[in-house]
Amino acid sequence: MDEATKIALASSVDNVPNVRILNFVYSENENVLYFQSRKGDQKEKEFEKNVNVAFTTIPEKGLFYVRTNHATIKKSEKTIFDIQDMFIEKVPHYKQLIEKDGNTMDLYEVRFLTAMVFPDPDKFEQIDL
Repeated sequence: MDEATKIALASSVDNVPNVRILNFVYSENENVLYFQSRKGDQKEKEFEKNVNVAFTTIPEKGLFYVRTNHATIKKSEKTIFDIQDMFIEKVPHYKQLIEKDGNTMDLYEVRFLTAMVFPDPDKFEQIDL
C-alpha cells in the first residue's frame, strides 16, 4: 500500500458494475484508504446507492499488489486539506491540484478488515487488519 499510487475501485448499482482508476493514500494508523472525488461526480451517486466496493492496487514496479472484495465506502468527515500532506508525499503533483481545486473535492474513505496480498504471481496471503 506504500508503493502503489493508484487503485482500480469497483462498485455496482442495480447489477451494473463500474471500475475506475484513482489515486489514493492509506492511513495505517486508521486502517483507512482515502481518495478524492470532484463534488457531484457520478461515482458519488453510485456510492450513496451501494456502499459495498472492491479494489486492487495497481503495481508501480513488479507484480506486488493488494486486493479485497469486502470493503465499504463513505464520504469522509475530513477534507482533502486535512490529509493533503499524505497525498503530496505520495503523489507530488497533487500539491498544485489541491491548491487549485481542493474546494471542489470530496474525500472518501474505504474501510476493510481483510485483504489478499500478492507479493508475486505464485504467492498470496490473507491479512486481517
